[in-house]
Amino acid sequence: MKKIASKKDVIKVIAKSLGVSEKKINEKTSSKNSDKWDSMSHLTILISLDKMLSGKAQKIQELSNAYSVKKILQILSKKKLLK
Repeated sequence: MKKIASKKDVIKVIAKSLGVSEKKINEKTSSKNSDKWDSMSHLTILISLDKMLSGKAQKIQELSNAYSVKKILQILSKKKLLK
């Protein structure tokens, strides 16, 4: 478990949660343009991020409404959880 994640770590978690290749995930990926990103996969992303960040993600309320890679990265960066 990490205290701080890299952008690559976050993309890896999102790709795995969505069941797609990491190559298909970038900052423009969101629930609007990925048919794999539904409410269940969003929950999976949040749970996986929380595990990766040793329980810190569950304390960040804004993440529950972050339906894009860019927004997730922005929030983690703001909370100093991104390298």
